[in-house]
Amino acid sequence: MELKQFNNRETVPICSPRSSCETNLFFGFFFDGTGNNYTAAEKTKDHSNIARLYDCFPGMSVPGVLPKSTDWEYKPTEHKHFFRVYVPGVGTEFSLVKDSGAGSDRVLGGGTGRWGERRIIWALAQAINNVHRFFLGSPLFPPPEIESLLSTLSLTKNTRRAVDGRQDDDADVVDSAVGTLAKFLLSGMLTRLHRAVAPHWIDKRTGKPAKKDPGLVKTIYISIFGFSRGATQARVFANWLHTLCRLDAQLCGAKRMSLGGFPVEFDFLGIFDTVASVGAGNTVAGQNGHGAWADAEDSLRVPTGMKCLHLVAAHELRRSFPLDSISVNGAVPAGCKEVVVPGVHSDIGGGYCPREQGRGSDPNGADMLSRIPLIMMYKEARLSGVPLKLELATEATKAKFAVSRETIQAFNAYLDTCTEKQGALHRIVREHIRKQIEWRVHRRVTGKAPLQDSGSFLRAATFHQNDLHSAALEFDDEIRAFSAWLQLRGAHFKPAFQRPGFGDLHDAEWEEIATYWHALAHPCEASLDLFDNYVHDSRASFKLNGPANEEEMHAYLRRCVQQRKESLAVVVGKSDHRSTLTQEEQRLADEYARTNKIPRFQVGGREPWDRSYGLMSKAGYLRYRKIYAGSDTNLIS
Repeated sequence: MELKQFNNRETVPICSPRSSCETNLFFGFFFDGTGNNYTAAEKTKDHSNIARLYDCFPGMSVPGVLPKSTDWEYKPTEHKHFFRVYVPGVGTEFSLVKDSGAGSDRVLGGGTGRWGERRIIWALAQAINNVHRFFLGSPLFPPPEIESLLSTLSLTKNTRRAVDGRQDDDADVVDSAVGTLAKFLLSGMLTRLHRAVAPHWIDKRTGKPAKKDPGLVKTIYISIFGFSRGATQARVFANWLHTLCRLDAQLCGAKRMSLGGFPVEFDFLGIFDTVASVGAGNTVAGQNGHGAWADAEDSLRVPTGMKCLHLVAAHELRRSFPLDSISVNGAVPAGCKEVVVPGVHSDIGGGYCPREQGRGSDPNGADMLSRIPLIMMYKEARLSGVPLKLELATEATKAKFAVSRETIQAFNAYLDTCTEKQGALHRIVREHIRKQIEWRVHRRVTGKAPLQDSGSFLRAATFHQNDLHSAALEFDDEIRAFSAWLQLRGAHFKPAFQRPGFGDLHDAEWEEIATYWHALAHPCEASLDLFDNYVHDSRASFKLNGPANEEEMHAYLRRCVQQRKESLAVVVGKSDHRSTLTQEEQRLADEYARTNKIPRFQVGGREPWDRSYGLMSKAGYLRYRKIYAGSDTNLIS
């Protein structure tokens, strides 16, 4: 019954040939995560949950973003009032915003969120284009015009306040000028749209529009999704689209938000594990990652009255991936939900390949943990009015939603062991992290049940075994340092439970861990099963330098082999051993030349747990994730 209430607004009624039908428009915006790209994922099957949800939203796509093979197939002529906009993740190629996805664009996209703002501006332009496309069949603003906008429009909170007419009287001169320019540009875009679609507005005298076809639009319904930095973009975009619709109403003299003069309603904001890290992030000591367009106090707030589901990773702990909760001072806005889900960042938003790190055995990924939050989001979105249509999608799309019974059972069995299921976010997350630490200690490389003997490790490809084992060795070093820290505090040290909000140093985190360190339990079967077979190790595979995947590793080893050959050239009867290769690289080159397979070896380059990178904050496994709650200073981790 809950879904039936939306059927009437989604379906265009059959009308007589002489009349035009009332209809609604549906816009879906999908912001992919850092490093996630639908086109690239077609080869590797590592689609994010954003890409999977996009496949379920019917209607018209934006030309030039994705291959034609991804277009909506089921009765496309019946879905011309639906529009879906996919935005590739930062750090990946997106030519329409001049992001090459290579070189510095790739590095800075992944490290600082470079070109995230461009993606939001581009999406705002597509919202306007969607209205124009419905009535006139073509976009109002072609790519060249949008490109010029990318370099002139700024999306800071002060700019938005100026457009909204709520800028402070003592605002900075530069901010005031930038805000005035933004309002001028956006007003100009909306005015052009109004001129184009005005014949389709209802004439107050006659009660009819001058032009009836292709339909009489009653309401535009909007839904927005995002993962990781794409979730950050989605939240900022939601606020800016609200501002744009308020400006549209102001220009039209309307009392409620509109776009192109047509009433707008925001159905839903669905976000997976929001990570801002825009500009200098948490990895750099003293930084918060809320630079430029991604401030926590205004731009990342969920717009008032908008339904939202935020799925949060229970086991993510990388320093570079602090969470931006949707709560403000610990309170979740009305109509919003924030749910902690077992798994690390990409176990929630997707993006791992089937069987990656030995997790799972199904080549199509039905035993991947990320399928569960995908289904959770789909259900909540559908019940909120989002016109997702998995039942009408292709068989390939349906297969991307498949989840095995064993995966669901493992997920539920683990949750049954948890006691903190509701209430303060920091209490829920800390229990999950404690369970994860128990498992890591159980799987110490020097212990009785070492990681390298686990089934998932033995199933993993050598490339991932190298990552997992190297990170586990670092964890052993971390434990030794923690034990020494604990010993220095003396026999009478009584560690105290820490209040919410950990800083950049280890002391508070380690004291919290010390409260239960000597009471760590052997992980129960449910925990052992979940961590061994389903939860990925996000820190192990997250390296700040070096090959990021098997393909890049093979290329690196081929270069080593070539350099090795060149260094062994015989000169006057003797080998010239002058080489840029280290002894370890020479060993790897020789083994790779013999086998053409990636050898086992230790891999470095992860976030340092010992601050070995100077200005960088301590990371590692014996810590908690930093969680922001509505401002740079309000931490609830």
